[in-house]
Amino acid sequence: MLQLPFNTPLTMDPKGRVTLPTRLFGKLDGDRTRSLVWAPYQNHLRGYTPTDWFNRVEAPLMAEDSFEPAVAEKQRRRLGQACELELDPHGRFVLPTSLRQSAGLARDCVLVSILDRLELWDAERWRAWVEGE
Repeated sequence: MLQLPFNTPLTMDPKGRVTLPTRLFGKLDGDRTRSLVWAPYQNHLRGYTPTDWFNRVEAPLMAEDSFEPAVAEKQRRRLGQACELELDPHGRFVLPTSLRQSAGLARDCVLVSILDRLELWDAERWRAWVEGE
């Protein structure tokens, strides 16, 4: 579990590379986590450590009856679009084009830490959300 609430502006390079803030990467490195699982959610991305992803998202979804159409749709949306991304020794990772497009991410982003997960927002979308637009 991340347990480090904050939000911070980030810049994504043209290849989709993002660098985690040092204080967050230090927390992940202390947990020996070298990857994050990212999945689209509404108009941003959610990121989890692999353990939190399994415990909070994957296991509960897989415990449901996948022959129920609504459950199958939920599983497809949440699990089918998720990507586990490796972090380099400097806390950088590359977001695939599909994830960038689904969240409308461009150069300027905001990383929000909400205790058990991260959220990565396009900076303009985040500003609009904060201002209630």
